[in-house]
Amino acid sequence: MPVITMTLGADQIDQQKKTAFIQTVTKSAAEITNIPEQSFIVFIEQLDSDNIGVGGVSLTEKRKLRAS
Repeated sequence: MPVITMTLGADQIDQQKKTAFIQTVTKSAAEITNIPEQSFIVFIEQLDSDNIGVGGVSLTEKRKLRAS
């Protein structure tokens, strides 16, 4: 059972785009690997910006600094 995982920020994708991503990636992966679509599992992991740090600062803080 192949697994495809995408990790992104919680506010980067809405439900409609998640559905499209799951369908499109599953179809493409099945065509490329010749494995049935029904065998694929797709995980979309969404991380809160408080839980992502870049350069020692959380994304929440980075956004606050940009807005100032």
